[in-house]
Amino acid sequence: MAAFPNFSDCPRSDASVITCVDVQSQSGSMTIKGFDVPLDHSLEIRGGLSQPAPGVFSFVAPTGTNGFFAQPVNVPGGLLGISLPIPGNAVTATAQLAGPPSSIVLGPIDASISAPIKLKLSNPLIGSNCYIGSNANPARLNLTTTTTNPPPPNTPISGHPGTSSFDPTTNTLLVTGALDVDNAFSVPGATGCGLGLGLINATIDAKLRLPSASGNNTMSINNDLALQTAH
Repeated sequence: MAAFPNFSDCPRSDASVITCVDVQSQSGSMTIKGFDVPLDHSLEIRGGLSQPAPGVFSFVAPTGTNGFFAQPVNVPGGLLGISLPIPGNAVTATAQLAGPPSSIVLGPIDASISAPIKLKLSNPLIGSNCYIGSNANPARLNLTTTTTNPPPPNTPISGHPGTSSFDPTTNTLLVTGALDVDNAFSVPGATGCGLGLGLINATIDAKLRLPSASGNNTMSINNDLALQTAH
């Protein structure tokens, strides 16, 4: 990820943008029915915020992007579920936004994040169109720094809003160490993985126990957030 904060491509030329925003993950994980995928420094949301109505903020992406930037992360155990250096076994997962930039909802006051996502899986054996989720059927994340209200068997968990500081010389608000959590989202099954009869779809679904209904999954991520006056 880029240095924090990064306002280099904030869409300041858009007169509706009042604030530049940069959110970068520092650590975290996604757990699907007990299977844990580390996230680390893999996610960033960067762009601007407009305010079409009091208390309502809309995300505006930098020109030529959707504002959602992600690095690939290793899937533990790879394709076969075996943590050994077997040729062709390693699998990476890269989060992608499963919708337009307007589907990203950021809470500048409580550091909450909502977005539909899909995961692109990469491995020499699974082809170039292997995904968990899609634009039509994404995993819908509603990450909060407060307390969740999931269906069972999950129970409520709590995040926290982090530590805030303000630099008046640059009109920049920094929020560090925010913990965003969600354990009420569902995860769709794999599609487009491999050739022929879809056997690799089935392998991935079996490994990750997909599809996984709401109440069986958890995402916990530590984020740093920065806001700067756009004009």
